Amino acid sequence: MNGMRVHTSFVVVSALFIGLGVASCADSSTGTMPQQLSQTSASSDAVKFWEAGASVRWNSLLRDLIAGKAVKPNQQAVFRAFTYLSLAQYNAVVAAEDGKDGGVHASARGAVAGASAVVLEYLFPSDAGVFAAAVQEQRTAPRYPGEAQTDFAAGETIGRVIGAAVVASAKTDRFNAPWTGTVSTGPGLWFSSAVPAAPPLLPLLGQMRPFFMASGDQFRPGPPPAFGSPEFLAALAEVRNFSDTRTPEQLAIARYWAGTTGSLVGGFWNTEIAALVVSHHLDERRAAHAFALVNMAAMDANIACHDAKYTYWMIRPSQADAAITTPIGLPNHPSYTSNHACASGTVAYVLGALFPDQAARLAAMAEEAAESRLYAGIHYRFDKDAGLLIARQVADLALASDVRGHEAFAVR
Repeated sequence: MNGMRVHTSFVVVSALFIGLGVASCADSSTGTMPQQLSQTSASSDAVKFWEAGASVRWNSLLRDLIAGKAVKPNQQAVFRAFTYLSLAQYNAVVAAEDGKDGGVHASARGAVAGASAVVLEYLFPSDAGVFAAAVQEQRTAPRYPGEAQTDFAAGETIGRVIGAAVVASAKTDRFNAPWTGTVSTGPGLWFSSAVPAAPPLLPLLGQMRPFFMASGDQFRPGPPPAFGSPEFLAALAEVRNFSDTRTPEQLAIARYWAGTTGSLVGGFWNTEIAALVVSHHLDERRAAHAFALVNMAAMDANIACHDAKYTYWMIRPSQADAAITTPIGLPNHPSYTSNHACASGTVAYVLGALFPDQAARLAAMAEEAAESRLYAGIHYRFDKDAGLLIARQVADLALASDVRGHEAFAVR
């Protein structure tokens, strides 16, 4: 990786736990709807182990938590939450499984529970009781087949150490770095459409510490078409035409992919990851690895997208042409590039590599998600195209960085 911020070179974990005494001890809206998972309250002895895997269950818990909130985090904060949760889970599983030394060894399920609770308590402190109850439920649940010689407490201890390391990293990632700048004004530049005007959303997200990229500008695209140029006017006319002639199907697709309800776009895609983990019968390590790799890549795509947004400050279509309608509302940040194209594209491309039998379906989902933003009147085609290019570049980097696979990710 040669200086990458996160890599898959093996992290020696046994020394970390010696002092703890546990060294021995992962174009149709109806056609792309992912299978919804059942609630995770079912007894773990009533389902196959991959259906009740700890990473699947904690992922579902986070989705349900976000869905139940009256005031939700922003879309990028949700992706960040899934990223740190899955990173901690995967590293905890690796530490628990690779630290065994015959006889009774640390439980991977306990490691996931401990790591998950620590990370989620940091991200959602007012819900600490929910996470403590979930750990207790797993602590007392019947063991899965093959878990007879595992120690839940030892795994939980390992997980909490790993979780604390991930939280320490999250505290310095600059996600919520304060912005003291001002919004420039002029032809072709974005402005707040909120009444009263609101500051732009996360203008410094492009400077957040990434997971695979060297920096947020690593895949910065070239500038969009100049405001008022023939290329720009043609792109604007296309969006206006969608707005003027929007069909019921296009409206349904726009609303379907808006992702402003439930567990938002991040939860939508994590539901898809979970469904694939279950349907492909992945064990705990492989399941946690899938969640971590996909979510870390998706967060990098969000970073790259916002780097472009606040480099070019491109005006939204409906700001350039007031006759363009926006039935799903207008996000409070510049147009170029499309967040949905960046994030959904990255998730689909990485998942498609992990589950090749699903690659075509997932790519079609990404295409529809990105195209939906044109139907909604909030993006130009060049926003979509540049976003999907970022997605492909980030996905390729994440997959290339993971060539060894199934070893712990370094936490910076």
